[in-house]
Amino acid sequence: MTELDNAVAVVGLALRAPGASDPETFLARLAGGEVSLPAARGERTANGSLLSGQIDRFAEFDAELFGMAPAHAALTDPQHRVIAELVWEAMEDACLDTQRAGDRVGVFVGGGPDIYLHRNVLPDQRTVRAHGTEQIMLGNSRDFLATALSYRLGFTGPSMTVQTACSTSLVAVHQAVRSLLTYECDVALAGGITVFPVERPEHEGPEGGIYAPDGRCRSFTQGSRGTVPSSGAGIVVLRRSADLADGAGRARAHIVGSAVNNDGADRMGMTAPSPRGQADVLREALEVSGLSPADIGYIEAHGTGTVLGDQVELAALAEVYGTGTAAPRCAIGTVKPNIGHTDSAAGVLGLIKTVLALQHDTLLPVAGQPGDGPDADLGAARFFLPRKPATWSAEVPRRAAVSSFGFGGTNAHVILAPADPVPEPAAAPDDRPRVAALSAATPQALRDKAKDLADWLDGPGARSALPGVLGTLWHGRRRLARRSAVALPTDPAAAREQLRQWLLETAKGADAPAAVADAPVAVMLPGQGTRLAGTGASAAEDPRFGEDLARLSAAVLRAGGPDLRGFETWEGDDPRLLDTSVMQPLLFVVGLAHLWRLERRGVRPRALLGHSVGELTAAAYAGVFGVEDAAAAVVRRGALMSRAPAGAMLAVPLDEDAARDLAAGLPADVCGVNGPDTTVLGGDPDTVAELERRCAGRGLSAQRLETAHAFHSRAMDEAAAGFGEFLATLPLSAPRLTVISNRTGAELTAEQATDPAYWAGQLRGTVRLADGIRTLLAGRPAAVVGIHGGRALTNPVRHTARLLGLAHPPTIIELLGRSGADEALAHEDALARLWAAGCPVEFDVPHVTSPVPLPRYPFAATRHWIEATPGALPHERPAAAAAPAHEPVPQPAPAAPADAAEEPAGDLAVAITAIWQEAFGGEPLQPSDNFFTLGGTSLQAAQLLTVVNDTLLLGVALGDLYEHSDLGAFISRAEELAGARDDAELLRLLDEIEGTP
Repeated sequence: MTELDNAVAVVGLALRAPGASDPETFLARLAGGEVSLPAARGERTANGSLLSGQIDRFAEFDAELFGMAPAHAALTDPQHRVIAELVWEAMEDACLDTQRAGDRVGVFVGGGPDIYLHRNVLPDQRTVRAHGTEQIMLGNSRDFLATALSYRLGFTGPSMTVQTACSTSLVAVHQAVRSLLTYECDVALAGGITVFPVERPEHEGPEGGIYAPDGRCRSFTQGSRGTVPSSGAGIVVLRRSADLADGAGRARAHIVGSAVNNDGADRMGMTAPSPRGQADVLREALEVSGLSPADIGYIEAHGTGTVLGDQVELAALAEVYGTGTAAPRCAIGTVKPNIGHTDSAAGVLGLIKTVLALQHDTLLPVAGQPGDGPDADLGAARFFLPRKPATWSAEVPRRAAVSSFGFGGTNAHVILAPADPVPEPAAAPDDRPRVAALSAATPQALRDKAKDLADWLDGPGARSALPGVLGTLWHGRRRLARRSAVALPTDPAAAREQLRQWLLETAKGADAPAAVADAPVAVMLPGQGTRLAGTGASAAEDPRFGEDLARLSAAVLRAGGPDLRGFETWEGDDPRLLDTSVMQPLLFVVGLAHLWRLERRGVRPRALLGHSVGELTAAAYAGVFGVEDAAAAVVRRGALMSRAPAGAMLAVPLDEDAARDLAAGLPADVCGVNGPDTTVLGGDPDTVAELERRCAGRGLSAQRLETAHAFHSRAMDEAAAGFGEFLATLPLSAPRLTVISNRTGAELTAEQATDPAYWAGQLRGTVRLADGIRTLLAGRPAAVVGIHGGRALTNPVRHTARLLGLAHPPTIIELLGRSGADEALAHEDALARLWAAGCPVEFDVPHVTSPVPLPRYPFAATRHWIEATPGALPHERPAAAAAPAHEPVPQPAPAAPADAAEEPAGDLAVAITAIWQEAFGGEPLQPSDNFFTLGGTSLQAAQLLTVVNDTLLLGVALGDLYEHSDLGAFISRAEELAGARDDAELLRLLDEIEGTP
């Protein structure tokens, strides 16, 4: 049994402390012995009072990222908001997206007192009226600190708030360790937070109190006079160490033992520390770890700087860890001189400091300050206070311990072991393109994320191997609504440069449309006239695609068709590419193989629109034909059509009626209607030559198609008859998904699909592509994919979408890129665009053992705040006003007066809009805004209806809101109820309100 068999790994962390909002800055400031408290900068209030430590970004919050309406964010305690952002950062630091991994995540956190609730929220009667006390408590009570995190982030493991005063967050770590080792969860988040909800928090420092009168914390120094209160927060992400052996991630350090106890009654008072209780918890943690005191080379002490607290703690440490002069040296440190006492967050911030010290092999110094006395007597010869940073030497065992002791006597102690560096396995040679993927909650965040990553690539991070960067982006980041992705070439230098250029373009780009969850995709399949030279070359990078091509080509050969083996090497002038008996089977093989390939990557079309023979390919994919029968059908179709007389086809820039006028008197047919001003005419070569002369005479630019016959014209009559007879011998089934008919432009019905005569007529009749495109767009696909190179088939979709003026036009993608493009790269880039649209595409991006430390998520800097009411707390000194908002929150109009029901309907709409605006905040609401999309809950629904009914003397029911949840629809329903109300009922309600008997 090894040391790590029952260990728990620290795999991610995040923090906010005075002077630091990320682990790198925190470590650098600690190593430099920097003190981040106001007194170290000579700061006091105007009246000379002491200032407490404060963190950055306590009033700002990225509400949209966490699905909160602006008004909800403003009424929520900043401790709830800050810890949510820290959990996000810690999960990214751990390179974990538990939504995809399926891990059960437990949450164990605690917070500081709910000052914001009593000083800012409850005194604001407007907020209380708009939201109700239940909604307010959900956002402020410590009871909901953990469960709110689990709700907002989708965690399904144990979620519990831990509260033991100063030891809260280290006790939370202990609880998380126990939960992991008993398999209640797979990942655990543990930590704590204390935030003073004011820009410059103050405190008193009376002589003899627990707060230092000079605003400095001088732990383990003779003459120390107290601690300094500070805001602070920290989160660690934990996993069972044994799980990491399976490649589940990397550890920063390992927790090999932990213990919690209470001092009980063996002390002078409830808040007094007990050396016996502290010594007992140290011993228990050591016993759990299987280590001896001599194995520990560093102890991160609680170290408050109070005289009694430091003396009791040193006595307990000497009793347990002071094992004689022969034992290796052991350093004692504490983070509080640097950042102050962060109360509920103190233990986890000490833990994070120690994890970073082990990871970076650095003994961090205890900060020295002007006015320090000599070091206190540490109680054992092996103990020393490091005053300068030093590399962990052979004289000091590379094991560490962390203590946290709470008011009330709950003690916690944790034992840490270093994590061995895990080398990234050598990347196997791979010639396939790789994909870089970014996502964010808002367009601005996506731009900021791209810019930050581009800047990072220009810095020291550029040394990181590109596969590590791409793997971290793909596997270690949650997938959000605003997305961008790009496929990169296989050459490393070219890939890195293209990645950088793409990031710069994304950073400057327009607003990205929101990805549609499980985005519906429509696929278009080409007919003859499509260039196929070089198609299939990507089979070398995708063996399963190659196998599908070979399987379908074999089916064609068994059906008596052409030998298509090696078609990907045919040159552009190969005569087989104009031979109908070859081209139609080849289009079938390529189209169906690509459909299967898309499906394997997560793209399952909901609608198919094939042009001419492409409709047969679509029908085969939809189950109308079995694969063997489909191959036989397409072979027979191509053979029959190839026997038709020679002919030609001409695309003219006219609508169908004008095209018929152009061909008047000639033996020409309308073969296809591709758009409102694009029609294809066909006939014998002389007829088409005459059509070209007529176009030239009218100044029309016509284009002859690359075909040897006039398909879908009278020349195909004999072929159609023969094809119908052949299909009568095959079993046909109803389609299992939507296929759009060439003949009608509408959805192919079961009756049509199973009727041989339909398919015979489809060969002969006009291809009504324009109508089919309208039907396809009416299905509101998020993306339309053309399985071809070039834009011949997809440009009509773009044109039609513009003509229709679609509010949300689909993303239109050519699967094989431009003609002559690298097929493998174009295919991956098409999939990247599909992923950006919201399709559940899976990219073959290898996992990384050591995630790359990429830039953190760019949280929005929006200030969500309710201003404090001075003197709201008893005996409270009025706090300084909060700093101005970075972005002011729009203030809703005042609610309508009680007699609004007697005003015209227009005024009723204004009043209801104001009530909704007050409930949600943010940008002015529109009639199409939906109560539930805005973030409304059942609690808020009840409160909103109470306000509406009391204010406007209405009787709107909960069902009315559920059935009319858009603002405009709700107003209409309210107007309907107001119109149906009789005068007697109105007078009765007014009497009730005014208290008239």
